[in-house]
Amino acid sequence: MKRTVCITFFIFILINSVFSQNESIKTLVEKTNVLNLDIWELTEFAQRHLDDKEQLARFFYYWTSTNITYDHKSLNEKTEGIISLDEYINRQDEHQVYENRKGVCAGYSNLFKWFMDEVDIEVVKISGHIRDERNHYVELTKDDNFRHAWNAIKLNNKWILIDSTWGTSEEKETSEFYFDIKPELSIITHYPEDRKWQLLKEPLTLEEFNKSQFVKPIWFMVGFTEIPKLMADQKFYYFTFQDIPDNKWSVSLKMSTDNINFEPISDIKVIDQDRLTYFRFGKAQVPKTAYFKVKIAKFEYVGNQYTKIEYKDVVNFKI
Repeated sequence: MKRTVCITFFIFILINSVFSQNESIKTLVEKTNVLNLDIWELTEFAQRHLDDKEQLARFFYYWTSTNITYDHKSLNEKTEGIISLDEYINRQDEHQVYENRKGVCAGYSNLFKWFMDEVDIEVVKISGHIRDERNHYVELTKDDNFRHAWNAIKLNNKWILIDSTWGTSEEKETSEFYFDIKPELSIITHYPEDRKWQLLKEPLTLEEFNKSQFVKPIWFMVGFTEIPKLMADQKFYYFTFQDIPDNKWSVSLKMSTDNINFEPISDIKVIDQDRLTYFRFGKAQVPKTAYFKVKIAKFEYVGNQYTKIEYKDVVNFKI
């Protein structure tokens, strides 16, 4: 019992230590906002204050995510033919992005790569496609609007994935999610042109990627650690996810035949077994091609007020 307590205490101290380090790095990033540093001076500033490679990488991840805004104007001008492709690409040069404080994903990843090169961290820029709320299925011949760029860096002889563009969220948990993204979670949304940058033992084909579930990061942030699954026997489908003790979030499932109009499934039976929750529903009501969406919600009292927090379309998949 004493050993268990000691181990738990050590883990608690370690987690809080990492959290404190990250907050200290963010504070260091905030200090640069009033210093009016050029790109080389910023690099020197970071190296004077930090000598650990991971801390340097986090510094430039936080700096890029909080100081560069997404350049919707340039993207629209390129799409409408107002500027040439060459001008659009030129605006994504790392020095242009730094000076103008704006860029699209290529600009974010170019700038982050420049910083990593300067501090001698091995880095690559990854090109590929993404899926999000707007598109759950990637078609390589049609999805130029969903092309994306992100990075991988090598720390302690291990490659890790970083998306400084998607790390711009003001929500702390979301921002942290996109530094050192677990490969099995990255592949939910990011499909690299070169499959080796999936960093998976068994990389997915595009067909497998499109058949897999689209899951928003909030699913994992509220406590789920596993991707939900859809299983079947001769009569029933079983939508299956973790049964987390004391979980305050409720999960609901809807179905559509056209991926537009979604309705609750009428005959769902909820089964809790072996630390899993199963939503069982009959196959007879499910067409050959069907689309599903999952919503999570939490109801609680805050003071004397009853509140509801919900996230729609957290999981999307089709059969």
